[in-house]
Amino acid sequence: MAYQALYRKWRPRTFDSVVGQEDITNTLKNAIKRGTVSHAFLFSGPRGTGKTSCAKIFAKALNCTNLQDGEPCNECANCLAADKGAMSDIMEIDAASNNGVDEIREIRDKVKYAPTQGKYKVYIIDEVHMLSIGAFNALLKTLEEPPEHVVFILATTELQKVPATIISRTQRYNFKRIAQTDLEERMKYILDQEQIKYEDKALAVIAQVADGGMRDALSILDQLLSYEKDAVNYDDALQITGFAAKEKIEEILLALLEKDTAKALTLAQVELKNGATSKNILDELIDMATNALMVVKAEGQNESNFLSADFIQKIGSVPTQRYFQLITAANTALNDLRYTNQQQIPLEVFLVASTSGEQEAEASAPAASVPALADDKSVDLQAEITALKKQVVDLTEKFSNLSKQPGKTNRDQVYHIDSAAKSKSQASHTVTEKPKKKRVRNTDHANEQNRKQVYHVLENATKKDLLALKDIWPDLQSVLSVSQRALLDVLQPVAASSDQVVMKCKYTLWFENASADDNFLTKLTSEIAKFTQHDYEIVLVPDEDWLKVRKDFLQTHGKDLLAKKKDHAGQEPASEPVVSDKQTASDEVVQKAKDLFGDVVNIKD
Repeated sequence: MAYQALYRKWRPRTFDSVVGQEDITNTLKNAIKRGTVSHAFLFSGPRGTGKTSCAKIFAKALNCTNLQDGEPCNECANCLAADKGAMSDIMEIDAASNNGVDEIREIRDKVKYAPTQGKYKVYIIDEVHMLSIGAFNALLKTLEEPPEHVVFILATTELQKVPATIISRTQRYNFKRIAQTDLEERMKYILDQEQIKYEDKALAVIAQVADGGMRDALSILDQLLSYEKDAVNYDDALQITGFAAKEKIEEILLALLEKDTAKALTLAQVELKNGATSKNILDELIDMATNALMVVKAEGQNESNFLSADFIQKIGSVPTQRYFQLITAANTALNDLRYTNQQQIPLEVFLVASTSGEQEAEASAPAASVPALADDKSVDLQAEITALKKQVVDLTEKFSNLSKQPGKTNRDQVYHIDSAAKSKSQASHTVTEKPKKKRVRNTDHANEQNRKQVYHVLENATKKDLLALKDIWPDLQSVLSVSQRALLDVLQPVAASSDQVVMKCKYTLWFENASADDNFLTKLTSEIAKFTQHDYEIVLVPDEDWLKVRKDFLQTHGKDLLAKKKDHAGQEPASEPVVSDKQTASDEVVQKAKDLFGDVVNIKD
């Protein structure tokens, strides 16, 4: 007979043999015993935790002719056929390869037929989250109201991908990761039955690598047995899994706690050469540091996690904060591993940073400054509360005195009280408010500085520069990020000189955001320079203020612009009747405006 993998050979055949899911198996057994079986179930949880195994056991129990306290007997014809996968009333469907609408419609058409061998027709749909939206929709009505003889069991490792309409039509069972001790006990049982010798430390390493998955644990165990059939050895387990020896991890942790950089680096490099991975070393350091922290806080309990007899004495004087720093830094290094192909570098950076003392200094610096800041705030707050109390007392007395004066109406009293309150509030605000440091930003609506900048551009603006910027405007969309493109969409160049460009902003809020975003303005300036081969300084103006600024500029600077234009053309302004001929001057102003701003100018009498 062909070799059968351990996870298949030792797949549970009863609810009691399922490891680590007692709550779920007890619920399913009770439902069978009491005859309260739902029409649809949803099993969700990490891989290798028993979802498919429970589904098969449940389907077998539903059709067993000789139930034993809610468990299948595994002896009747139906149970034997189910174990062999030969029972026609139990259908297993892999949604990863049968995820279309046609497959689900076929199921929907067949559910109306009665079972041929057992009491129920059971459909087990594995990896149900792989179904398409159309397939889910085709399943909805059948899943909600199937015939009495049909039971659906859906299994998935990614519950978030299953539509809520499907989840609401099922009984949901969440399978949890299997504890490391349960994994070790199950492997011991299997190895005892197989009459294979093993080392407990080797099984502990396998259970740690499996991360709560029984199938993963048995697959690694199968791999070890292929490596060495006679026994499961600790050294072989380290070699196969890429883990470092626990005593070596203990030495590295002690070097970190003692801030011995050279020793920590040397030990880590030796383990890397011996086949350990950076990820596994960091995982083991986090696990051991957490156990050490628990031992210190629990005053010596659970000391079996460590190999050295004097380990607890060595770490007794280490402050608790030191463990938190190590665990946090190791988790950061683990995250950095995902973004580099040089896996050794994040580990070595972590070892150096954790032993250099810089982290501790950085962590302690903010803590030292917080109390002083808090004290200052509390003093200011207390003084403000005292001032407000005094204001309330003064206002109450003033209101009382006013109410006693004849000839004063309620309206007069209210007016004087409001005025007094306002003046008091302003005086208090003036005393307590600290002067703010001014920052020059164009965030006001066409303030004086902004107006001067715009005027400067308009005095030297040309239509050629404006057209050059408009031509490259679509190209800017392809080089900016999504958030920057959103800002670019509300900007529009409206005037340009040889070194500056005025851009109007569609909304006031976006104008303020763009003005305050130095990164965006720097990036936009750089990209404009690349496309135009010319440097432009950006001046922003709100859309609602642009027309007024432009109108004011033409009224105050129109004649000067005409004079400059004529001087540039070699004409003498004094010899021409520019002022007397109002119509000609007006036409020339209009033409100059068109030269500055393009065709957006509308002429009104």
